[in-house]
Amino acid sequence: MDNLGWVQELIEAPDLEALGTALEARLRSHVDHGSPADERLLAERCAFEHEVRRFLTRAQERGYAYPMRFPQMPSLWVDFVDQNKAAEGKIARLTVRRSYEAGRREAKEAANEGWAPEPKPASTGRPQTFDPIAMIDRLVQDAVAQRVAQLVPANVAPLAPAIAPTVPGVPTEPPRPEGAATGSSDRMSALLQEFLRPAGRKRQHKMKGRGEAESVVQFAIDFLGDPPMNELTDDKWKLLDEALPDIPNRDSIPREFSRTLFQRYKYAETRGWSKLTRLTTTTIKSRYWGGLNKFVDWAILEKRYSGPRHTFECIDPENLAPLPRDAFDDEELITLLKRPLFTGCKNRMHVWQTGNYFVQSHIYWGFLICILTGMRPGEVGQLRCADIRTDHQFFYFDLRPFDARGGRVALQDLRNLKTNAAGRVIPIHPLLIELGLLERMQELMDRGEERLFPEWDVYVRKDGTQRWSQPLSKSWQYAKKILKLSRADLTLYSTRHLMADWLDSDGIAQRTRDRILGHASDVRGRYGRKGILDPQIAAKIEALEPPVIKRMREILLAAKNRADAGGLTVLKTY
Repeated sequence: MDNLGWVQELIEAPDLEALGTALEARLRSHVDHGSPADERLLAERCAFEHEVRRFLTRAQERGYAYPMRFPQMPSLWVDFVDQNKAAEGKIARLTVRRSYEAGRREAKEAANEGWAPEPKPASTGRPQTFDPIAMIDRLVQDAVAQRVAQLVPANVAPLAPAIAPTVPGVPTEPPRPEGAATGSSDRMSALLQEFLRPAGRKRQHKMKGRGEAESVVQFAIDFLGDPPMNELTDDKWKLLDEALPDIPNRDSIPREFSRTLFQRYKYAETRGWSKLTRLTTTTIKSRYWGGLNKFVDWAILEKRYSGPRHTFECIDPENLAPLPRDAFDDEELITLLKRPLFTGCKNRMHVWQTGNYFVQSHIYWGFLICILTGMRPGEVGQLRCADIRTDHQFFYFDLRPFDARGGRVALQDLRNLKTNAAGRVIPIHPLLIELGLLERMQELMDRGEERLFPEWDVYVRKDGTQRWSQPLSKSWQYAKKILKLSRADLTLYSTRHLMADWLDSDGIAQRTRDRILGHASDVRGRYGRKGILDPQIAAKIEALEPPVIKRMREILLAAKNRADAGGLTVLKTY
């Protein structure tokens, strides 16, 4: 009955502003009263906490800037949640203590009535002192962690493993090769299967990058003959280290001999290097050394390998240096935008063939957003309709992992970003708006669709990690082939270099440049306003229009105007 008053008040609120006013007033009242002292009050506050979270979600989805209308709400919300968590821990502690005391009283009463516990077997070891307060603390911590992490509690592990006595004259382990580590004798192939097994909801179990490590660990298994992990000597690690630079690039190798790294290695060993090329040092250091180190670190952490981690260092003088990526030339960019994808294509599937259909697909928008914002392809694929926001002067993409002014969120709800610096806001170039990006967003929201590109499929690796760049990357590889763009340093990421070049040419400050591109900056760059850019800087960025963008506008808007006039048939992809 205590909840009916404020619940009715929330139901009758006609809009988000009235709802926010009611919530802020009650938040302030709760915070002023401090942490709840009993379970009834805590239950009421938890119910109210749920309603505030619903309001924050609705406000974010609708682009309602509640922090500007209610500037005290974010801080009140944080204090309110902290009070609830503190009360939850205190009440849980008192509950456990009451249960313990009740059990002790019952045991005492039973003893007075003649009951006696069964005698314990004699122990030769030193008895451990039982500390009920320490036990209560552990139980309370487990209860709070269960609620915060929302995980099923694991079974209680024994306090300490039994120590087997050592019998003189009897070896406890079979003899091992000199220099080998001691421990379990699992073979590398068995450990690789465990290494790649999905972790489920186990806490602090990082799976990222394990799928990429599979190929090089399998190479080590094939090269070394799948030895037991703890029989790997320093000499074997050195042999593996020296073999890695001799894995050739798969180019010029028949498919039947290039399915695994070891097949490629043996092909080069038996056929020679006359028609083969070596790998870049970046591939060896990042993918091969990094993958093996990740596997060995996991084995050490899981106590499946007790030897030291080998330091890889072998590089062949003939291995290739990494190739720096360059920006698009103006003519290369115009050549791309004159293709049927942007001017009139055959149908939804054959967007690179000339036809009478205008298809603004995820590939169409993906290329244009990358060019005009400098965003990474994987960032474009994850865009939601609610990520397009406005401060009533500029439109911008909000790529922050979450809105900090709305309070904390669970780790599982954060946006999947490449780096911490990737969380940022990016002004939307007017050309994207002229081409109908806002209309697309509105149509999808009217249908109840959250994603801006629902047809953009995510690629899920064996280790469970997601790759959002796959559709656009494949399309770029095809486009590069049909456009006969043979320049080796021209990649899809050249769109980011292009935006960086435009920013540099217009004299944009380095700190703003880093924010737009999502690059890590120095310590000074991590301080300052975390929201939308300064209006003057935002206006300057939106006004970026070198001569090539003017040519882009002519090509793209000509096709859009033809479609609007009926000269091209518009096909929807969602």
